[in-house]
Amino acid sequence: MASLGRKMLIDGEVENSNEGDVRYDFDLFVIGAGSGGVRAARFSAQSGAKVGICEHPFHPISSEVVGGVGGTCVIRGCVPKKILVYGAAFGPELEDARNFGWELNERIDFNWKKLLHKKTEEIVRLNGIYKRLLSNAGVKLFEGEGRVVGPNEVEVTQLDGTKIIYSAKHILIATGSRAQRPAISGQELAITSDEALSLEELPKRAVILGGGY
Repeated sequence: MASLGRKMLIDGEVENSNEGDVRYDFDLFVIGAGSGGVRAARFSAQSGAKVGICEHPFHPISSEVVGGVGGTCVIRGCVPKKILVYGAAFGPELEDARNFGWELNERIDFNWKKLLHKKTEEIVRLNGIYKRLLSNAGVKLFEGEGRVVGPNEVEVTQLDGTKIIYSAKHILIATGSRAQRPAISGQELAITSDEALSLEELPKRAVILGGGY
């Protein structure tokens, strides 16, 4: 994906954002600002292309109307999972420290809400960093829903409901995916990995279906 901008530059497609008598708003328009979409947009812009990208507004739990720049890995996947795992690892270490000369006279308490707050702080910070990376590269960010409506047209529904159509010589769909609940009896009792990383209360027991990363 990062090579797309360089290819357009080599092919002479980024000079005027037009093809013959056709003039486009963008050389490249990316739908979805996760890790892949952001990287493609940045590298293309740095290679000289005029680039636009759209993404839903930020929220830790994704849906059809919310998401956030940074995508699954940053907001509701790898990063928050690692923060929670890292925080959980301190308990056994502190207990074991007693065997190595550390005098821990007071009871060691764990505050789940404080760890959850730290997790949220970090993903908000990274969301802001990803936005700045796009801005610094010269990428135009649109917050809203993007939809392909023609061979070279993307319709962006903004947060106020306004719909604007932009033309682009190239369109990259980088929307990723969302967790789905299977249509089985009892599905209303289950949560997805999105919700699991944002639980207000720490459950005593849990059953996990699926062994992905």
